[in-house]
Amino acid sequence: MNKKWVTIGVLSVLVLGGGYWGYKKFTAKPAAVANITAKAQIGNVSKVITATGMVNYPQSIPLQFSNNGDVTRGQVVELNFKVGDTVQKGQVLAKIDETNLRADVVQQQANLAVAEARLQSLYDGYNQQTKAQARSELAKAQKSLTTAQQDADPAYLANQVTLANEKVKQASDVLAKAQQSGDTSSIQSAQNSLNDVLSALTTAKNAQNGGAAKTLEAAQADVTAAEYKVNQQEAGPTSTDIASAQANITQAQAQLDSAVAKLAGATIIAPTDAIVIDSNLQLYQYTSDDSKITITPSGTTGSSLEVNASIDQADIVQVKVGQKVDITLDAYADDHSTGVVSLVAPQGTTTSNVTTFEVTVAVEQASDKLRSGMNANIDIIVEEAKDVLTVPSEAIKTRGDEKGVMVPMSASAPQSEDQPKATAKAEQTGANVKFVPVEFGLDDGENVEVKSGIEEGQEVITLVGTTATATKASTGGFRLGGGGGGAAAGGPPRN
Repeated sequence: MNKKWVTIGVLSVLVLGGGYWGYKKFTAKPAAVANITAKAQIGNVSKVITATGMVNYPQSIPLQFSNNGDVTRGQVVELNFKVGDTVQKGQVLAKIDETNLRADVVQQQANLAVAEARLQSLYDGYNQQTKAQARSELAKAQKSLTTAQQDADPAYLANQVTLANEKVKQASDVLAKAQQSGDTSSIQSAQNSLNDVLSALTTAKNAQNGGAAKTLEAAQADVTAAEYKVNQQEAGPTSTDIASAQANITQAQAQLDSAVAKLAGATIIAPTDAIVIDSNLQLYQYTSDDSKITITPSGTTGSSLEVNASIDQADIVQVKVGQKVDITLDAYADDHSTGVVSLVAPQGTTTSNVTTFEVTVAVEQASDKLRSGMNANIDIIVEEAKDVLTVPSEAIKTRGDEKGVMVPMSASAPQSEDQPKATAKAEQTGANVKFVPVEFGLDDGENVEVKSGIEEGQEVITLVGTTATATKASTGGFRLGGGGGGAAAGGPPRN
């Protein structure tokens, strides 16, 4: 065959083939990508503030074998707990060997007894009977002084004179009546009574006129004299000897008190109901300055753990004491603990021009994985709507100044008596979907509360589908082209 005709034939085939390919390309129908939808359903919507904090115990108390801050050393002979145990106030947690400490107490008791005996010996040889007599005389003189002080009271003296005058008048009246009767014995008896009260009146007036004062002065003198005798009898040893002996007693008592305290410090007792959170004590090992048991009080805060986190100043105004908190760990994202905000710091801390506020969360129900020292994520629930109709937040669309959702034409809910206006306002926007005005409530960024406009179970569009054209790639396969990220011309409104 002539090569020229062969060449022409090949070119004809290529031209015809290319024309067919071009025809198919420009007459291909757009491939529609389906809308992504979700159903309106009952659920919970929560607005939260998130932060990362450190898990701690509310309060840690180190306990050591000690006496006034000085660590008492010894061999541990008793341990009555394990880390994590709950212990009661007054419970003995640990002891060290007390043998030497008890011996020291006995020795210091003996030293105190010797010091007291030396002081007593200073007074031996003095006449104890004479001392007792002097003290007895002083007691009597003091009693007489007390009586004289009472008798010398001006009010008392005036009252005694008044009473004596009344008795004189009464006795005079009795004598007058006896004289009228003429009875000699009655007259004599009345006269004797009158004489007695007259004498008493004279005594009362004498006392009032200085007699009581002289008696008081004499009584005071007697007390002074008696005190002098007692002091003379008890002077005995010199003041220097006595002071030295008393100083020895004081020193011995102090040493005894120290020995007793060290003995008591050989036992660690729980000062309150608590949980043991750490200990480096081991049975039969010797203690050091660092040997201790660490506890945290229980039953006072309502929680054995807490989370401390820093909240930005833009969010802190929404955080209140009492708000519920969800607590998770990075390593166990599905493991949740619950808590409540127990403290919001009134004063912020500024670092690198960023101000944050410390927030404390008391753990109410702790996961068994939650441990002190861990980093934890907290979600503080600042607002919450439970058991409400919800749709995904991405379903919210805006038409002018109105918010609503896009719904497929076939999925639009029938008009109900409760929603005549919303359904009437729904308008077809093209692409077989329509815009429905909706009254929204709380939005947590994932789901949004629906107050009115659509019903439970109704489908809403979360992402409007796009169009694409099937084209043949140079590699011999097919790909989707055109369309892009937006809706086709004349389609529904964008967000």
